[in-house]
Amino acid sequence: MADKITGKTVLGALSDLFIICLMVGGAGFGGYYVGMNQRLAPVLLVPPGTAGARAEQTAAPTSVDKAAGAASSHSGGGADAAKKEGKTDGAAAAALPQSTEAAAQKKSDAAAQKKPDAANKNAKMRYWLISSGEDYCGYSVTVNVNNNPVDSFFGPDKIVEVTKLIKPGENQVKFEAKALGEQYNKHTGDSAYAVTVKLVKGSHMQDNFAAKDVLMSYSRNAAETQDFNDVTSFKVE
Repeated sequence: MADKITGKTVLGALSDLFIICLMVGGAGFGGYYVGMNQRLAPVLLVPPGTAGARAEQTAAPTSVDKAAGAASSHSGGGADAAKKEGKTDGAAAAALPQSTEAAAQKKSDAAAQKKPDAANKNAKMRYWLISSGEDYCGYSVTVNVNNNPVDSFFGPDKIVEVTKLIKPGENQVKFEAKALGEQYNKHTGDSAYAVTVKLVKGSHMQDNFAAKDVLMSYSRNAAETQDFNDVTSFKVE
């Protein structure tokens, strides 16, 4: 009798356990099913401001994105400001480059005008003696600058530089003209033929100088027959 009661009791316990397992399994499956349906539900996009709508979450910007955004903002900031202030109209856009170009041209012209003046001011002044006239006029002219003998001139186209002999202030030049006689005079008695020595100044030596650059001029002609010793002077500022 005791054995029969024990068998029924065990069988009942197993049945109860099986029922409990079914209930627990059914509950778990039901929860899983409901959860999956909720997770896989489609997302509906609605306009911003819709009641109950959630804002879309975006990834945090990276350092590269921040740098790109800053560069874009910097390059576009001037254009946006110009649009806000009304400076992008056709007239303003055309006037700005023209005014800039005009200012640059004006500055260039001013620099070009100042450059020659500066060059002339800084250029060292040079002095030279140059002869002209005719050969065989019967004279040899010896020149002395500030008690320094230079050279003798008896025909045209001779140039001698005397820059190193010139000093600031008063300068003295001596011309000693010596008659050579008829053997060196092919134009005896004709004053139209002469030998001339000029003292010239300029930024560089040349034979086609301007008349204003001649400091002094000394001549002896073929009609003269005596010796001469003449002294003249000029001042250097």
